[in-house]
Amino acid sequence: MFEEEFVVEPMRMEQLDQVRRIERACFPTPWPRNAYRREIEKNERAHYLVVRTSEPAQEPQRQFPLSIFPFGRSGSRDVVGYCGVWVMLDEAHITTIAVDPDYRRLGLGQLLIIQMARIALQARATRMTLEVRMSNEGAQRLYRKYGFSDGGVRPRYYSDDFEDALIMRSEELKSPSFAERMDAGEEELRRRVRWTTRL
Repeated sequence: MFEEEFVVEPMRMEQLDQVRRIERACFPTPWPRNAYRREIEKNERAHYLVVRTSEPAQEPQRQFPLSIFPFGRSGSRDVVGYCGVWVMLDEAHITTIAVDPDYRRLGLGQLLIIQMARIALQARATRMTLEVRMSNEGAQRLYRKYGFSDGGVRPRYYSDDFEDALIMRSEELKSPSFAERMDAGEEELRRRVRWTTRL
């Protein structure tokens, strides 16, 4: 199990610099800073979350100079992932999700998907939707693991290169199979990382 512990909590304004640092590392066309401010402060349908380290980071340990694992981080880098979901009537739409490249392959993307699904269920949404680049096969595999299937194409959706977007839709959120996926996902993650939620 990865030793560092994580916390999932609502995104705060003072975390935006860290969120935007991750966004720039993951996406070619970041959102304007005021877009996040508007989403957090004025959009009642929006729910934005971060996953962060639970303790202020230590200096990197010298005996692991080439390790792929982030044993040390400065306090300014405690946010390691984020996501957003809009809940509109009976549909929850995932607007964004990203994990710091240094913290990938730990399951934090799965953790954020599960937390967004919990929010959607609490808000009585029946399904979740999202758009993903046609070329992003890794993300598509992750969404399919949680019951998303192909629902169409948005031609030339992305403004940076006009790549098409694949629309993906979840199965019925209240279905037994979706509940099983969520429970199995959480059980798998508990074996890999430690986390708490403050939602």
